[in-house]
Parts: sequence; structure tokens; C-alpha cells
Amino acid sequence: MRQFEEIATIIEDKGYSLHSIITDTISKFNMKTLCHRSGLVKQAGYGAFDILVLLLLMPLMALTTVNQLVKAQYSEIVKMKKDTIYRFKNNEKAPWRSLLMNVAKVFRQKTSDKNLAPGVRLITAFIIDDTILKHAGWKIENLTRVFDHCLKRTFYGFKQLVLAFYDGVSTIPLDFSLHSEKPLKPNKRKRQHKKDVRSGSAGGRRRKELKKNKIHQAVAMVKRAIKHGFIAQYVLCDSWFTSHDFIKDIRAIKGGAIHIIAGIRADKRKYNHEGEMFNAKELTAQCKANSKEKRCRALHTRYYELVVNYGDIGLIKLLICRYPGQKDWRCFICTEIDLPFIEIMRIYSIRWNIEIMFKEQKQYLNLGKCQSNDFDAQIADTTISSILYILLVYAKNTEKYDSVGDIYKSMCDDIQKKLLAGEIWTIFEGTLEASLNNAAFNNNLELSNFKNSSLYLAIKGLFSSSFLSNELDALANAV
Repeated sequence: MRQFEEIATIIEDKGYSLHSIITDTISKFNMKTLCHRSGLVKQAGYGAFDILVLLLLMPLMALTTVNQLVKAQYSEIVKMKKDTIYRFKNNEKAPWRSLLMNVAKVFRQKTSDKNLAPGVRLITAFIIDDTILKHAGWKIENLTRVFDHCLKRTFYGFKQLVLAFYDGVSTIPLDFSLHSEKPLKPNKRKRQHKKDVRSGSAGGRRRKELKKNKIHQAVAMVKRAIKHGFIAQYVLCDSWFTSHDFIKDIRAIKGGAIHIIAGIRADKRKYNHEGEMFNAKELTAQCKANSKEKRCRALHTRYYELVVNYGDIGLIKLLICRYPGQKDWRCFICTEIDLPFIEIMRIYSIRWNIEIMFKEQKQYLNLGKCQSNDFDAQIADTTISSILYILLVYAKNTEKYDSVGDIYKSMCDDIQKKLLAGEIWTIFEGTLEASLNNAAFNNNLELSNFKNSSLYLAIKGLFSSSFLSNELDALANAV
């Protein structure tokens, strides 16, 4: 209809988007199918997919809690009761790890053919790191005191250990586990939330991970990712993870196909160099006394480069570096001994991507902001933040945004415009009815006849198509 097209043009010119990037991305990922494939289902009421989509959209609505959702202006759009959402998040049987991995696999399938550049060596890597999820309260199930090594302070919260995958272009989370550290005082532990769960359930297995050694857990995550088809040339991590056993276990995977580039502590461990055993500090002293330091102009770095024998691990390359403005020398390890210094440092710099990912998830996607006392809800919220991050990275790449933060702000604005359009329609409809009622009183015009006319329905359909509720309906029908 010509009138409809003219109105649509006006609405678009005014900046009201009739297309939602995030709902389109959810459709492309076939999230409904992934829920079924992962075993994330509900027996009655709203489907798991419907609730999941709503939880994925919450950060884009600038909402951090379910309670905010039901009390905000969205309550007129979202008819779902908060208890429905709470039960979904608190479900100990929910296979969140499987769902996150399946979403990551779809991302890889959709982007793998776009990452190949002729004549350029494609670098792929597993990145391992942890971050603190701080909480103001202490009644959350299994919460402990965790130490922040940067701030040198202790906070209430969890340590989140994350395995991320770098495909040559983008970094996405593949897996995570939450870990506890220093227990609370007995009087507080007694008042913490407690929940009985089956030890073999998904929630039960997650609770067992709380006290597992993070280094062993990191190796298990890498092996699990490989079983799901993710292959990387390197494992990148900081010096906290690079124990002898960690290096040995990673090198044993796939017959030594995966190399390690990482920081390493200058501790008492010994390396065989030219038939003698030295620790890192002794090697540094030997280099200063007997070797001429090398300089890398590109990185403004002075360094020494040694190939040493590290016991049953075999030959490794040690890099002893000093960066501009720093007094201390830092040590790095590379198990691919033929790589030159600048290439090792270039690959190691990819590790910084996981720090950016943590920052963006915390700043935009509600990572660590779950206020539920139920541990299963903490796992659910952390997974949802990770899934949303993958979707936004995909949308960023396809829609040509510069960063996840840019596309997040754009979609927040888009949703706010949809809500504003809804409010405009309510005012417009009320004004129209008042005007037509007055006209009907004077000229015997039938209001009901006009409201059934094609023009009225076209205008209403145009406005409705820009509302969040209709986006959700269209998404459900498309999947």
C-alpha cells in the first residue's frame, strides 16, 4: 500500500529502526534449535527459548535484575512473571556449559571461511585467564573471599576461570568455571544460602569445580574444547598458570601439536643450559655477565634469548625481557623454539584480548552483577553474559562496528526507540479516538468502522512492528 510505504519512510527518516540486530543474530544462530540440542528445555509454561531471549535482551534494556524488568516500563510488554524467570535460572539441571559451547561452535562455523587471508599466516589460540566477580553481599551460596592481586585487597565474590578462543580475528568465550578461595567466618557461613542438589546434575558438577585446582581445570577446559572441534596453535596465559605440570599436560595434548607462549615466574625451578642447571635469576645474571643484550626497536625492548632444556618437557625458549621504564626483568616461555622474538611477543600480545572481553562483559553485559543467592542462577547469568558477548561479536563483525561497546550502545538506543514508538502510538491512538469521537458526535461517523479500515490497521501495524514485543514474536516465529 502506497500510504503504508510513505509512512514507513517517514518513520525511518525520523530514526526509528524497524529491524533489530540482536534478534536477527539470534535467528541466524538458530538459538531455539541450540536450546533443544543442548538439553535446555522446560516441560510446561513458557519455553526455555522464550525465557533465554528475554534474559539475553535484558542488558540491552539497561536492566541488571529480573525485579527491575517487571517494575520498569517493559512490564507492559513482557507478560512473563518473575517467578517463571527465577525458576528457570535456579534450575540445577540446566546444561549451561553445553549451550555456551554450542553457541561458540555456530560462531566458528559462520566465521571460519571469512578469516582466511591469502599469503598471511593465520594465528589461532586458546587464551586462559581468570577475573574476579565481586559481590556486595555475602549470603550468596558458596561465595567466599577472593584476593585481587592487582588491588592487593580481598573482596566477597568468586574467581571466574575462562577459556577463550582466538580465531585470527575475534576472541570469544568457550568455557568457564567459578572458584572459591578463602572461606567466610563461621557465623556468616551458617547464614549463607544453602541448596541440596544431586551431585551428578549439571549444578552438582559445577559445585564440585569450586574447590578444584584452577590449573588442572584449565587443562580440562582445553581438552574439552578440542573434543568439540576447536583446534588452536597456541595456549596463551600469564605466569600464574605456567607450572611444570601445566606445561607438560598441554604439550601432551595431540602429540605436542599445541605450543605454549606465556609469562613464567622467575622462581627456583631449574633449567639445563649448556650442561649446567640454573634458575631464572641465575640465567639472567649469566646473560648480563657473558652476553650482549639484544634490542627490538619495534617493541622498544631489551632482551636475552636462550634455548634451555626443561627436564621431561624438553627444549624450550626462554626470553628474559626488560620493557622501557621498568627496572625488573620479566621471563617468557615459548615451546616453539624456532620462533623469533618479535613473533613470540606479537602472538603473546593476543592474550590481552581476554582482558578486553572481561572489561566489556562487566561494563555492558552484567557480568558479575547477578544478585540471586542461588548458585545455579550465578552460573546461568554468567553463561548468558558469555552467549550475548558471542552474539555481539558476530554482529559487530557483520555490521562493521568498531567494538562491542559501539554495537551495544547502538542496540540500546534501538530498543529505547522501539519503546518510545510504543508510547507515541498510545498517545496517537488516544488523541485519534478523542478526535473521532467528537467527529462522530457531530457527523454520525462510526469510530468502529474507521478502526477496522485498511489505513488505520496499516498505521498500527507499522508502529507495532517497531515494538520490542513484536520483535520477540517475530523471532519466535522465524526460528
